Amino acid sequence: MITNKILPLAACAALTLSLAACNRSESPAEVAADVAEAQAERAESIADARMEQAQVQAETARAAASFDADDRADALEDRAEARYDTAVAQARGDMEVARQGCESLSGSAQEACKDAATATFEAARSAAEQELDAARRAADTIEQSDNR
Repeated sequence: MITNKILPLAACAALTLSLAACNRSESPAEVAADVAEAQAERAESIADARMEQAQVQAETARAAASFDADDRADALEDRAEARYDTAVAQARGDMEVARQGCESLSGSAQEACKDAATATFEAARSAAEQELDAARRAADTIEQSDNR
């Protein structure tokens, strides 16, 4: 019976302690190391996305110049998707670097900093999505012109 009461209390105490540590500031050295790691990961992610984008660009060059509207539309859409992936990789990397920098703050300031980083990411992702949607609409228009 006593064990039934102690176990939930111990779990609550552990949860409270872990939540209290969530918004604690890290030392400048820890933050610098975390930011440097996030920057390296961002650079690698962006380089991979750009390499993929260049590959798509090269692979779709013939289709983009084709007389066939369907081929041109497909190339346009493939290229737009690659640009989207690159933009999202950049935005995600920027967010992670910023969030790591937020670790130097504590409490509500840290939370607000992380929220701002996430909001900036969401805005960039949304803008990239709008560009992708516009390119898809353009590709649909090109395909429809071929079917007339």
